[in-house]
Amino acid sequence: MSRYRTPTRRSKRYVHEEDFHTAVHYARRYPHWVAELQIEPDTSKAITYEQDRVQTSNTYDPVQATAIRRAEIAKKVDMIDKLIHECADGMDKFLILGVCYGSTFKDLKSAGIPCEHAKYYDMRREFLCKLAERI
Repeated sequence: MSRYRTPTRRSKRYVHEEDFHTAVHYARRYPHWVAELQIEPDTSKAITYEQDRVQTSNTYDPVQATAIRRAEIAKKVDMIDKLIHECADGMDKFLILGVCYGSTFKDLKSAGIPCEHAKYYDMRREFLCKLAERI
């Protein structure tokens, strides 16, 4: 994981250091959440085997649990997408690659990012600070 400079107390985007790092790790979960949403849910576990008896889905409904989990993940992905769109100034793809997938600015520059490093790092800090406030 690349190093992130936490905003200082004098910064206009100050958040506590622990909250900032929580936001960094939260954003790093984005690729896993997107991949989980793209696969078909496995609902074949409608019958669970506990001890010596078969328990049907009267008390535990795996389809419902899967649907709830997918709804929670979709909500998290949607929140990150909206924040990136809000902070990226038309460079959504590059901010997602940099923050969520861990690409360095050098990688983004070779991919064709249309700005210099100061503007990119400012967008990244703004996104992470807003994310830290929302989670």
